Amino acid sequence: MKSLTLALCLALACGAVQAQKIFRVVQPDGTVEFTDVPPSNRPAEEIQVRPLNTTPAVAPARGTAAQTAGAQGETGYGEFRITRPGDDEGIRSNAGSVNVDLKLQPALRSGDKIHLILDGQSVGGGRSTAITLTDMERGTHSIQAVVKNSAGKVVARSNSVTFTLQRTSMNQPQRPRPQLF
Repeated sequence: MKSLTLALCLALACGAVQAQKIFRVVQPDGTVEFTDVPPSNRPAEEIQVRPLNTTPAVAPARGTAAQTAGAQGETGYGEFRITRPGDDEGIRSNAGSVNVDLKLQPALRSGDKIHLILDGQSVGGGRSTAITLTDMERGTHSIQAVVKNSAGKVVARSNSVTFTLQRTSMNQPQRPRPQLF
């Protein structure tokens, strides 16, 4: 029964097989076999395979060079993203420290500052693209960085990254020491 199901799935999934004929052959021991070549010494039943449902590929939407240049011209920054930690990364730090690295091209303009947003709350700002968060609680967190101009307006926004901080809990009982024999 499993081979029958597998054979039918393969026959339906293959586009090239669809253009060919498929035959069902029952062996003397009762097993069922599917083939594209009918045997000459046994009767074979031709199987009608229904056409596959297909959907044409859609090209991804891309901005024109003028739109991309315009977007950079409005903010002044071509690239702004979090490079560390990685998205969905697990970080082991019993001290609760997490290093955040940002990539910003071109360099930060005079008067602009980087602000880090941790779990929806601003945790400070500065001009450095390397930031260390300290005394963090264990668990899953999300971070994002924004660049604000001297008027406090957001002029660039990074990607959002989710990470999980793993640290030993004070509530966790100590592990027993292994005994040597």
